[in-house]
Amino acid sequence: MVLLTHSTVSVIVSTGIFVIFTSLLFLSGYALQQQSVRNIQHAIRPPDQPKAHLYKRSSQDSQSDLDFDAQQEVIEELQPEIPARTTGNYAYLQLLSEPDPSNICSAIVLFKQLFANGTAIQDRLFMYPREWDTMSFSKPISTALSLLHAASLQYGIWLLPIDMKAATSAGYAITDTKLLRIGQIQFMQYDGVLFLQTPGLLLDSTKLDSVLTSRPLPLRHDKKRVESYNNEAWIPVPLRAEREADLPPVYLITVNNIENGNIEARGHIPNVALDGFGRIVTGPWGVQSGEPGYVFFERDIDGKVKWEHNPLFGSWRAQQYEVCDGLDFDDVYDDDDL
Repeated sequence: MVLLTHSTVSVIVSTGIFVIFTSLLFLSGYALQQQSVRNIQHAIRPPDQPKAHLYKRSSQDSQSDLDFDAQQEVIEELQPEIPARTTGNYAYLQLLSEPDPSNICSAIVLFKQLFANGTAIQDRLFMYPREWDTMSFSKPISTALSLLHAASLQYGIWLLPIDMKAATSAGYAITDTKLLRIGQIQFMQYDGVLFLQTPGLLLDSTKLDSVLTSRPLPLRHDKKRVESYNNEAWIPVPLRAEREADLPPVYLITVNNIENGNIEARGHIPNVALDGFGRIVTGPWGVQSGEPGYVFFERDIDGKVKWEHNPLFGSWRAQQYEVCDGLDFDDVYDDDDL
């Protein structure tokens, strides 16, 4: 048996205490280091990319029975987000896949009218290929684009440049439907976005607002809400970008998060057979039966607006010149000008 002196016990106790506190200090430092590493990794990690899907009709091609199998591939890169809205859950949308000066100025006319007439739908969106921002164009197109950027500040327009490199690098041409397919992920903050074809002319902002406010909208699919899948006013028309280049003249888009990080994107057109509702947005032929809210114009095979049988052509042209002074819309812009 070994007897320990008082001094030896003191040394052992002091050493033990030193080892314990040293270990605790080491473990605390290690924990703080790992937390710092995790914070740095979180800061530099790109955001998770949700999957964007479109729906197709079921085999019965029923308006009320949609097949929720995903058709669209994962979007590799999210577009810049729209700044958070201040009022309202809805927005009006115009988009162009080709930089035509007349159509650009027609969109400015619409946004100016909406701004001046006190629409209840506060957000106004203009979507275009991001490549326009770095391309060299002819003077008329460059002028129209400059005027659009100035109008965005004056009339509260959100400009949405959409990166189309994924489509063009795969050999696809940029079309209105492909632009919307890639860009519609921007609409998740809205209950609904109403696309209106340009060129066209606003006649009554209150009536146009009623397209979104007068009747229940489909919004997100919900088995407990009949209007979401069997809506009297809205007919489901899925976006078929791989088959069609052009959008319907008026098109309601709703985009929502669903389970497993997927996104539900739905498209609808108004039921023109519904008394009164189908004439709120119409072509020139609908002007004779009462003033609609918005009139979209027909175009010929060259893409120019038809002036025959269009009683609004003169007024529309005059308003174009007001917002785009200096441009001659009667000039023919060839493909070489793009």
